[in-house]
Amino acid sequence: MTVHEPIYITTPLYYVNDELHLGHATTTIYADTLARFWRACGRPVLFLTGSDEHGQKIHKAATAAGTDPKSFADRIVGKFFELWDALDITYDVFIRTTDDFHKHAVQQLFTRLNSNGLVYTGKYEALYCVDCETNSTEKDLVEGRCPIHKSVPQKVQEENWFFRLSAFTDRVREHIEKHPASIVPEARRNEILGKLKEGLLDSSVSRTTFTWGVPLPWDSRHVLWVWSDALVNYISALGWPGGKALPTDAIAGRRRHQHTRAVGETPFAYWWPHSVHLVGKDILWHHTAVWWSMLLGAGISPPRQVFAHGWWTVEGDKMSKTLGNVIRPLDVATRYGRDALRYHVLREGPARGDADWRQALFVARYNADLANGLGNLVNRSLNMLGKYCDGKVPAEAAFADPALETLRLALGARVDRLLGALSAKVSELDLDGALEEIWLLVRDANAFVNTSAPFKLAKDPARKQDLQAAMHALCQVVHALCHAVAPFLPDAGTRIAAQLQLAPGQPLPEGLRWGALPAGHQTGKPEPLFARIEEANA
Repeated sequence: MTVHEPIYITTPLYYVNDELHLGHATTTIYADTLARFWRACGRPVLFLTGSDEHGQKIHKAATAAGTDPKSFADRIVGKFFELWDALDITYDVFIRTTDDFHKHAVQQLFTRLNSNGLVYTGKYEALYCVDCETNSTEKDLVEGRCPIHKSVPQKVQEENWFFRLSAFTDRVREHIEKHPASIVPEARRNEILGKLKEGLLDSSVSRTTFTWGVPLPWDSRHVLWVWSDALVNYISALGWPGGKALPTDAIAGRRRHQHTRAVGETPFAYWWPHSVHLVGKDILWHHTAVWWSMLLGAGISPPRQVFAHGWWTVEGDKMSKTLGNVIRPLDVATRYGRDALRYHVLREGPARGDADWRQALFVARYNADLANGLGNLVNRSLNMLGKYCDGKVPAEAAFADPALETLRLALGARVDRLLGALSAKVSELDLDGALEEIWLLVRDANAFVNTSAPFKLAKDPARKQDLQAAMHALCQVVHALCHAVAPFLPDAGTRIAAQLQLAPGQPLPEGLRWGALPAGHQTGKPEPLFARIEEANA
């Protein structure tokens, strides 16, 4: 990978049957952090999210609400926009499966599969979980119920069109074995390889019992199964099958961050080889075995990578409306700040396995890392700069004390290594590890303040050079942290930049360099970044 290589980052299309919760926000925060980081590195980025609006579940929910499916979807999608705007999610494209260009692409893909002899009619008999919009077998169930939604699947019998999924068992397995990084983490890859040993079974791809979906182009009695429809969004958003960019008016009003390459070129060929799907573990099978088989059947290479994260529990229990313990991301962000939500998701979230949201841990992590760690470092550094140097960055100087000079040089070396360390971690989708690299600098710098004690140096006229050395070093650290935290904690990055009197959003390669903040630069008024959370108010 080079910074010039593009990256196409996608979340799943979230279903419009209900409000978005912490799980949806987690996937989207992961994606947004990746997008922000690589943009700051100068890498071309396209970040896609959207809404899944077809299927039996939506038809059922709309009927219960006394409206039609499209009106129902419009209302729910409006809430999606509100949440992502409130959380400052910088997606490039928001796609809806009711978009005409998407429906056209879906029909084109299945026309191609049909032409290749990969679809046929047959009798569909299955246990179908409407909430999952997927088939189950008896062995998938727990005491006769869906293990995810705890509902009893419907017994469905109807004439459907089927996709010859069974023809792709070996090709999908060989692709994974040849490209082990195509599914991460490793445990998820092994899970899929294990299921492939059982062999793929042909899959029903159409329905006749309702009409809310994309019609099959050669058999209008059938609408496509919702998964067969929704998965195509990842290529329809790139203008497939024409290979040209979508017209701007196709997604007018739905862009929050317009990348210069997103419109006006041939984006499918440009972006698709560098596609990274971020999904929850419950839909990994659909995004690998099913989706890749559809792509291979249509003559399209699978995406470069699928990252599947785990689930949240809350205080040890499953998150559910019944228990009344659903974590609403906007509630957390409104009460504690958007960065507080992002930091906890990135540090304690289910990136490598399931995670448990515990309020006591949330408060402890916030107070230790954000309030006492980063916030305290930035605030006391800039306050001392204002008090001892009139807010101006002093010229670089060396300590007379060899031990202190060793600490200063070590800080400089850590700053100069930080970009490489962050790039390596983010490339591995290890966002917690990337934050740990930043917090190593935060901890070292706070220890440096305690050891060098500028507040004592300022009282000794004979140690003027040592004070200059200490304050220059702290200015460089704060400047580096301003840039380093911005992709992960955007509000903090913006606020530190304002206190340094710098324009926000400067490129990372320029910011993560010792000495990048020039001598004589005038800083602004220090303001606390994070107020401590008191346990009684948590």
